[in-house]
Amino acid sequence: MFSLQICRYFVWVAETGSFRAAALRAHRSQPAISLAIKDMEARLGQPLFERGSPIVLTAFGRECLEVIKRLVEHAHSVDELLSSMARRNTRFLRVASIMSFATHWMPQLIEQFRAQHPQVALQIQDHNSEGVERLVLDGQIDLGICSEVSHDPRLKFTPLLEDTFGLVCHRGHPLAERKSLTWQQIATLPNMIGTVAHRQLDGYPQAAFLRHPDFFVSNMLSMIAMLARGMGVTVLAQLGVPPDRDDLVFVPLKKPSIVRRLGIMQLADATPTVASRAMEDLLLTVVAQAG
Repeated sequence: MFSLQICRYFVWVAETGSFRAAALRAHRSQPAISLAIKDMEARLGQPLFERGSPIVLTAFGRECLEVIKRLVEHAHSVDELLSSMARRNTRFLRVASIMSFATHWMPQLIEQFRAQHPQVALQIQDHNSEGVERLVLDGQIDLGICSEVSHDPRLKFTPLLEDTFGLVCHRGHPLAERKSLTWQQIATLPNMIGTVAHRQLDGYPQAAFLRHPDFFVSNMLSMIAMLARGMGVTVLAQLGVPPDRDDLVFVPLKKPSIVRRLGIMQLADATPTVASRAMEDLLLTVVAQAG
């Protein structure tokens, strides 16, 4: 098996009709090129060139040239493709975030990231925490921002911040003026709306009533719309309340105070892309500065 570089030497000698010209093109010495071609001929058992000036191919050499040129051209195409893939790897970033984090933080993050890395094209999705984990596991995103749900060992979780759970209701609700509430005080409230986020509370007996809500809504936009119409109440972490909704109230829940951890979710065994590492660093910096 000949190396790709020796195959290139052969093509260049054939195209230029000169060992010297091929050596200049290869940035090698003329003896080195001559030796490579002689070794090639010895291994093939037949001459490839008729020595003279200019050097011309033998009949066997002409047959070999077509085959070897295709090999060299294919290698060049593969090299270009791999380089293109590497460039895309540094210039494209796919991020998914839970809506509560995206609403409060994503505009600022995108603005800063674009200012620092204008060459990187961003694709942003929002999903619940379970959905973000699935997207990471399926390789559909480079990193996610969510809570730990499955604790799958294939996932790596880097904590960003903690967020306290509380009752969320319309400002006209009788409990909206309370400074805090206990879990026991809201356990029998009517029209409790269930959501995917409540699965993070499965280990807490005080929140067991959330396993049997009056109705269940998986989409956060629908949830917010229903709360705004006074159709019910729910339990969310504080970031779950959009910052521009003056019609909704968050009342912290005590005894106990329960917090969720939000963080960066990535594949544990995958090497992060350059763009992914840059976003991770920015996330950690921005959240630390805000804290």
